[in-house]
Amino acid sequence: MGTKRMVELRLSRKEEAGAQKELWKEAFGDTDEDIELFYGQCWRPSETLLLLEDGHLACMTALLPHTLSGAGGETLSACYVYALATAKALRGRGHAKRLLAAADDLLQKRGVDCATVVPAQASLHRFFEASGFQPCFCTQRSVLSPGGIPAPAPADRLAEVGPREYAALRSRCLEGVPAARYPLRLLEFQLGMCRLSGGGLYRLDVEGASGCAAAEYREERLVLKELLLPCRGRLARALALLAQALPAGSYEVRGPAGRQELGGEIWEFGRIKWYHPDKAARFGRRGYFGLGFD
Repeated sequence: MGTKRMVELRLSRKEEAGAQKELWKEAFGDTDEDIELFYGQCWRPSETLLLLEDGHLACMTALLPHTLSGAGGETLSACYVYALATAKALRGRGHAKRLLAAADDLLQKRGVDCATVVPAQASLHRFFEASGFQPCFCTQRSVLSPGGIPAPAPADRLAEVGPREYAALRSRCLEGVPAARYPLRLLEFQLGMCRLSGGGLYRLDVEGASGCAAAEYREERLVLKELLLPCRGRLARALALLAQALPAGSYEVRGPAGRQELGGEIWEFGRIKWYHPDKAARFGRRGYFGLGFD
């Protein structure tokens, strides 16, 4: 018979950040700079759930608070299951599934309405579905070459903004859209990710309408983690401003499905697990998540 291992599920302690950074790097391959950005701007021990095997860190996830805004304006509480990671040597033992079950218990005790997640690949959609997460958040994604983007109109303007102004612009652009809304610290985290790559958060003034964009370089491609305007028909002009300021080999544009007129594919971006069925009915079956901090 094999030796029975002792498993402990609990919240993190402040002094355990170092071990978590090592697991993060092993699981995701991020640079030290990327990892330090999260731990410097977002990490809180009270929002980090751990599974320890024989006293050693085996699995972890962050539970990042945010809200959802329904089409009628109702605000619902949510936590984003982020950076779920299991040590490579300890995979296949069901640790991630046990950790998600513990997260359910914790979030329900805290009175949270739902949990959200953005699976990194198709197989992970199936994994989270098995743990009760249903499809909810779709993104429309298109990729364009510089030759397919027109020159910007002389009167249009682009300016870098901070997280607070970005949040206000984003809120106006998503008025009436069931969508995720982020606290300032998560937008500060996104700004840090953008700047590490050479991008940033932007305000776009196009034909009398003000929108916003989160721009992040991925090698030769500029990824617009979201490009939002409050009205249709102006995204090409907004993209022209960004292409002029941020040269790239190609441009990936993301936005709410059905409101992004540049074509492309509908991407099953995120999932949700509701703890109260009546809240689920009030939000609806489809929404927009936007920034996955991927």
